[in-house]
Amino acid sequence: MSDPKVSYTGLDDLRALSRATNYNALLLDLILKSACGRRRMLDFGAGIGTFSKLLRRKGIDVVCVEPAAYLSDALTREGFPTFRDLDQVPDSSFEFIFTLNVLEHIEDDRATLCGLGAKLKKHGRLLVYVPAFEYLWTSLDDKLKPARRYRRAGLERLTRSVGLSVRKSRYVDSLGFVAAPGFKILGNKHGHLSARAITLYDGYVVPLSKALDPLLGRLLGKNVDFIALKD
Repeated sequence: MSDPKVSYTGLDDLRALSRATNYNALLLDLILKSACGRRRMLDFGAGIGTFSKLLRRKGIDVVCVEPAAYLSDALTREGFPTFRDLDQVPDSSFEFIFTLNVLEHIEDDRATLCGLGAKLKKHGRLLVYVPAFEYLWTSLDDKLKPARRYRRAGLERLTRSVGLSVRKSRYVDSLGFVAAPGFKILGNKHGHLSARAITLYDGYVVPLSKALDPLLGRLLGKNVDFIALKD
């Protein structure tokens, strides 16, 4: 996969979300639980390194893949081994790979899943977290320009088509599913995430969604997370 063709223009949003304490804690916990004790990981599409840095503070050895030169250079300066292209990562070299809000920006997501699977060792695990439901498309999507949003069933079929098995899949952020149409109606036309909006979302929506997701996760949510295995 020589050119993942990542289209991403949300650097300001990445920086703003890096201060969303509950949201980041929720995803960090998801990574750690999905890794099942594995202490070396590949962060595909690491961005500004929000989760790589949080994981390193917990003693995890993180290697990054980030195609944007200015971001990969910054990660290297932070001390992370960093690749610009997934093809540069040796095959069968990781027991755990995670990618958060990245796959939706890549035109050929099937080729990317196939490439990620090639980097896993036998019985390795892949965690993917992506936005769900085209219905939830807002001005934020217009700004970030993802190629798509996903549904669980389609993502499971895509995963199996590249030879990986699906260990678990679910919708998450169930309250966000309800809140997103409100953002579509009441939010600004430019997709800007204000500090106030992030504070409200992080303080109220994230904790309530965390409580509701076990009940609603098979049906709806603003995002999908799934774990795939390399048999």
